[in-house]
Amino acid sequence: MSFRADSIPRRREGADGQRFGEDFVVLDPDGHMLRGLNETASRVWELVDGRRTARDIASVVASEYGVDVERVLGDCLSFLERLLGQGLLDAEVHR
Repeated sequence: MSFRADSIPRRREGADGQRFGEDFVVLDPDGHMLRGLNETASRVWELVDGRRTARDIASVVASEYGVDVERVLGDCLSFLERLLGQGLLDAEVHR
């Protein structure tokens, strides 16, 4: 599966993220850790709620960081693909 702008990502059951000081850690459903998410990546993770599309997520991030939404959308889609490949997300295509 590949994410598109109208895809609705959702966290896999059992996947969770936590902030510990300046670090953001994501646990997969098996308890393996993905560390070192930067501020933008952790914000994307926080916005994945099973209701927002990838474009919605990119729009929020673009607004918060004052950057172009199309640039953020490309980066957001790439990051979501990585999370999908690591078993952290599922996606419903289309809203």
